[in-house]
Amino acid sequence: MSERDHVESGRLSRMARLAKVAAHTAADVLAAKAREKMGGDGADVAQSLKPTAERLVQVLGEMKGAATKVGQFISLVDQDVFSDEARAALHKLLHQTPQRMTWEQVEAVVRAELGAPPDELFAAFEREPLASASMGQVHAATTRDGRDVVVKIQFPGVDRAIEADLRNAGMMAKALSVAGGVFESRHYYEELAAVLRRELDYRQEVLQGEIYREALRPWPDLVVPQFVTELSALRVLTMERLHGPTMLQAAQDPSVDAAARLRIGSQLVAATWGPFLSQRVIHADPHPGNYIVLADGRLGVLDFGATKALSTRFTMAYWHLLGEAFADQRADIYSILEQAGFEMMAGRDTAEPWLNALTDIVQRPFAGEYYDWGQCRISSDVVALKNRHLLTILKVRAPEEGLMFYRSAAGAAGDLRLLKSAGNYRQVLRDVATTARGNLAPEVAEALRAAPGRWT
Repeated sequence: MSERDHVESGRLSRMARLAKVAAHTAADVLAAKAREKMGGDGADVAQSLKPTAERLVQVLGEMKGAATKVGQFISLVDQDVFSDEARAALHKLLHQTPQRMTWEQVEAVVRAELGAPPDELFAAFEREPLASASMGQVHAATTRDGRDVVVKIQFPGVDRAIEADLRNAGMMAKALSVAGGVFESRHYYEELAAVLRRELDYRQEVLQGEIYREALRPWPDLVVPQFVTELSALRVLTMERLHGPTMLQAAQDPSVDAAARLRIGSQLVAATWGPFLSQRVIHADPHPGNYIVLADGRLGVLDFGATKALSTRFTMAYWHLLGEAFADQRADIYSILEQAGFEMMAGRDTAEPWLNALTDIVQRPFAGEYYDWGQCRISSDVVALKNRHLLTILKVRAPEEGLMFYRSAAGAAGDLRLLKSAGNYRQVLRDVATTARGNLAPEVAEALRAAPGRWT
């Protein structure tokens, strides 16, 4: 690691460290499950995993880059595995990771990218960061013309760390691709690599943020901050500061009542599904530190490095699924997924029992007039279903764009569960679809005219 780097970037050392923490975590979880099966007290068993979660936070947080993103995803999707205290430890990865940059490192990055140190470029620049995450940390500042902003600064060395992680993942993808068939993973690797590399370029984040802002236009209670392009570069991003608690902080605040939780949850559904259904655009990094609850009731959305436009055929699959769901009819999932680009190496008779059961699970929040996300068991039930149909699952290969879509949808579901929001989410999603239907991209509108379905 270079003296100026903040992140360890050696390929072999990162692989060894990640393998070690993964093995320890798996062993701890298996031991806890064994104690539970043998009659151990559930609370004690769950509590025993707190050190496991703390170790994950420490190691994945220090590694930064792709490793921290893995930890963030675990904290949202695998909430059933850990106790409340252990989850609280994992949630640190969503906002404040260990090992922040020194002021000298911050100064060096800003000078290299913008040509001068922070104290010359800004009227004020806070040395203590507001947040620290997978690729950089955020500082509050004031521009010379008086604008209240935040400045995101990329960790020195995180680009090399991500390349090391990608080379490690690439070796696995190449090995699996040699086997071919159900183990083919090369396309998923290429998709992941492209997204992670794009996230390193903050100039691309500005462009993607503007696309997402336009996609959110039909939902005025969702806010994208204004970017300050003259104070932004490859590794420095300056934008308007949105004031308020993050969604994570709101979720953990007992004074936030049920009505506010439903409002925030409804806004999150709109932020996730609205741009997708109308413009094919997804926000694929939806962890709760990327949403700000504003004092006027609006919801701010941050971090557009993983924002992505999906294909029309993939988007249309979900219009068809919604149409059948709102009509309380079972969709022909097999045919819909084929049309969306899924490769079916299992016949209909083999795949349909799993596909129908999976659809029933993931559509629970929208199947009736009331759903309590605080009692949600979707992730654990999906895992249990997977274990019963593993061979079938290996014979249904999603298109590579499905990787980022799953990251978006599963992450949003994890946010809603953290928020413990409850209400008529069927109507929430119907309202989002109705607004999206009136603001379609031309290619989506044309596809819907050709095959309107029954979404209404």
